[in-house]
Amino acid sequence: MSDNVLEARAPDVPQALAVQIARTVFGIDGDAMPLDGERDRNFRIDGAGGSFVLKVGNPADPAGAVELQVLAMEHALRANPALAIPRPHRTLDSRPTGEVEIDGVHHAVQLVTLIDGAAFPVGPVSPDGRRAVGVAVALLDQALAGFTHPLAQRSILWDITRLRELRPKLDYVGAESRALVERWLDRFDAVTAPALELVPSSTIHGDVNPGNLLTDHDDPDRIAGIVDFGDLVHARTVIDPAIAAGYQAFGADNPLDPLVEVVTAYHAVSQLTVAEVELIPELAAARMAQSILISAWRAELHPDNLAYIMADQEDCLATLARIDDHGVATLAAALTDACGLGRRTPPSLGDSLSLRRARLGPALGLSYDDPVRLDSGNGVWLTDTDGNRLLDAYNNVPQVGHAHPRVTAALASQARRLATNTRYLVDEVALYADRLTALMPEELSVVMFVNSGSEANDVAVQIARAVTGNRGVVITEHAYHGATAATAALSPEELGPDALEPWVARIGGATTLGAADAAVRVAGEVDDAFARLRERGHDPALIVYDDVFASDGIFAVPPGYLRAAYARARAVGALCLADEVQAGFGRVGTPFWGFALDGVVPDIVTLGKPMGNGHPMGAVITTPEIAAQFAERWHFFSTFAGSPVAAAVGTAVLDVIERERLAEQAERVGAYLRDRLSEVAASHAVVHEVRGPGLYIAVELDCEAPGRTDIGNAVANGLRRRGVLVGAIGPRFNVIKIRPPLVFSERHADRVATELDATLKAVMRQ
Repeated sequence: MSDNVLEARAPDVPQALAVQIARTVFGIDGDAMPLDGERDRNFRIDGAGGSFVLKVGNPADPAGAVELQVLAMEHALRANPALAIPRPHRTLDSRPTGEVEIDGVHHAVQLVTLIDGAAFPVGPVSPDGRRAVGVAVALLDQALAGFTHPLAQRSILWDITRLRELRPKLDYVGAESRALVERWLDRFDAVTAPALELVPSSTIHGDVNPGNLLTDHDDPDRIAGIVDFGDLVHARTVIDPAIAAGYQAFGADNPLDPLVEVVTAYHAVSQLTVAEVELIPELAAARMAQSILISAWRAELHPDNLAYIMADQEDCLATLARIDDHGVATLAAALTDACGLGRRTPPSLGDSLSLRRARLGPALGLSYDDPVRLDSGNGVWLTDTDGNRLLDAYNNVPQVGHAHPRVTAALASQARRLATNTRYLVDEVALYADRLTALMPEELSVVMFVNSGSEANDVAVQIARAVTGNRGVVITEHAYHGATAATAALSPEELGPDALEPWVARIGGATTLGAADAAVRVAGEVDDAFARLRERGHDPALIVYDDVFASDGIFAVPPGYLRAAYARARAVGALCLADEVQAGFGRVGTPFWGFALDGVVPDIVTLGKPMGNGHPMGAVITTPEIAAQFAERWHFFSTFAGSPVAAAVGTAVLDVIERERLAEQAERVGAYLRDRLSEVAASHAVVHEVRGPGLYIAVELDCEAPGRTDIGNAVANGLRRRGVLVGAIGPRFNVIKIRPPLVFSERHADRVATELDATLKAVMRQ
């Protein structure tokens, strides 16, 4: 795709020459006044015959591009003579455009009537004004229907369908907004572009922004004209109302209202399909990203035209962020309903609950007293079947955000190509293992793929027993490590301490972890645990730590704690397992793994939950020596584990974490959120402590006060009613657990803090 047109400066045309061109080429005598323009040189010509706009084309445009604009306007006016667009004025010899030579360079020139109107405001507009925009765009698209021209198929940077070709311009975008723009580029590739292939196309204006709209002097809610056909292109028709609607969302706290007003008005004149309406929020966001990319790049090229190029970029970025916050699924559903196109009505909540209980059984519980019935997710947002948006501050499985386009695209692409098992040689699987081990200490270089964290921990127990010849396992007081027979035995959080197997021994949880001398205490506790195991006839094989101690109440690793515990384990020949199912993949910040917070190297690391961003994946990573000893005693295979599809998904997750610098973001936003929560805590005596590493945060509540034994659940349910999802954990379920997707930002953290403050006030009044 050529960037020449936007790289080139607008031609240098003196006013006197503009007067001469108007007279000699078009037969119009008058004075010339310069007008703004992106890549052409424009003049207002005022004479006895009226007022006109003279455009001197950029020579970097393909030959005939200016003529294309004139022919399109003439076609539209034949279809609808009352259309509010400029009237082309042909040359003295009746050609659509003329040609002039300036300093040895040929330029196409056109002349159109000047529309008498006021500048359309940038920012909030009345609902009637926005509806008028929708009607005007619909009438123009109807009038352009059937117009064809070879140059309408030309490649231009402002054609949204070519958005992916702008990816190299990301380097020009400021660091503070680059990740947001890149995420929408990814989404366009994965979601929007394929959907565009299924909707109708026609020749469209392609740039109905406020700068190309004029309003009536006496009635600002009436559109006097749509101008500047320089970006006219053959593309999907729905792009025109989407662009117009996106720009009308400038300055609106909620982008839904402007989108609804523009789109419903358009739909009333020129009917849209459900597929088209659902694309409009996607395309509006894509246009904002496109404008940010092009303007950032052009600002570097043309610093002398900075004011014009960057005029609306703060609005573009703010609008993109608001669409991102509200979620395209929510906006699309509301637009579809507003256009009367309807959506599938879900069964009643009662029917849904009855079906679940009957088919999934009573063992599977639900979060919250008022269950959340979900329809879709995007980034940090979940949307329920009633269209309500919920801020997800709880789910650590979608590590890089719900429905991340790069991940979903990788999954779909590989599934279409090959999905098989690891008994075959598939390079992508080994390459993914190589990516994983590159993030580990060099000693840990062998990967065994499984399907979940539970399976990973189960295999780790098998490895430890095979290598050491022993059976005993040491865990923390309230640990959770999985749902298989072996790992359930390591999960007193679920089974309770009385159900422990004789080959399991516990060491201190919250009490030890919260102590100033935790590292000293744990050494003695580990020795005592080993002694208890031996008394029951089991020598120690393994010590297991969830490195954020999630079920014990969430703690950052105390300094020296793991080092002391590992030293005691290794002194008796036991292996050390880092359960990174909760802590891993950047959640604790730039150390990337929980065990790295204390500078230890485990013998085995297990991975799960966030590894596939929702795709079922897990892994066991260990040393070559341990892997070899295990292989002597056990032939390992898991049918679906380590498939090419899983490798593609896992690789995409690592790509996103790296490109969007999510470990750094987790560290930064986590610190910010802890500070904000500490501010809230200062106003509420019921908050005992705010703690945790990175974006794994605990708010411990005092459950000793009379009537407050269930305060954790009360607060979690109160936040759910306020649109924020968290959990309640710990031995007494008095710890609010906050572990959002890593794309969580400071503004999301502010929302959590604000709603927690309000919830605590409400709960304490009860």
